[in-house]
Amino acid sequence: MDALSPSLWIAVAAVILAVPGLGMAFGSRGLRPLRRLLGLALVALSLVSGLLAFTVHRYLQLFEDRQVATIELKQEGPQRYRVTVALPPGPAGAPQGERQFVLSGDAWQIDARVLRWRLPAALAGVPSLYRLDRIGGRYDDIERERSVLRTVYALDDDRRLPDLWVLKREFSRWLPYVDAEYGSATFMPMFDGARYEVLFNDRGGLLAKPADEATAARLRGG
Repeated sequence: MDALSPSLWIAVAAVILAVPGLGMAFGSRGLRPLRRLLGLALVALSLVSGLLAFTVHRYLQLFEDRQVATIELKQEGPQRYRVTVALPPGPAGAPQGERQFVLSGDAWQIDARVLRWRLPAALAGVPSLYRLDRIGGRYDDIERERSVLRTVYALDDDRRLPDLWVLKREFSRWLPYVDAEYGSATFMPMFDGARYEVLFNDRGGLLAKPADEATAARLRGG
């Protein structure tokens, strides 16, 4: 988060209002009622400003992208690529490592499942949850997509943890704070030496972008 973000300035204003307000409202017993009332008004305004700062902070977080994977490609034949998927550290910094797949087609595609929260969970700062589901190759030509054997692999092989998506479907009334459950996907062209970053944001889900200038230049046709 940028140090000069609006939420920071609003939070500073809340502190500036709170300090004299607390002093005027509770500083001594001999204060006049009007001065005490003014102090309470400043404290109330400070609380409102603090709530506004937190709301603005949460709103700005919706525009932040979280990196969820890095993808590198090496061509092994016509429309055939070895794809290396590197995942970022998991909970408590646990390494998730790299996985390799052989994909056929003109583009790779990653699918994920997403859970979004309702108020008050969303306002409290609980981020949307995602789970990378699968990666596969896809052809630009629809006829080849229909006739050629597709290459698709699971990315979610860990079944030890409870699946919130299954729990939401089977016990929806016990999970009232789940606002939406939906799938999200992103895909990009495959070519030798390409590198991509896969990102996730709370506004819509997955998106991908070039991870280096060489890949960006190739996509621009340079």
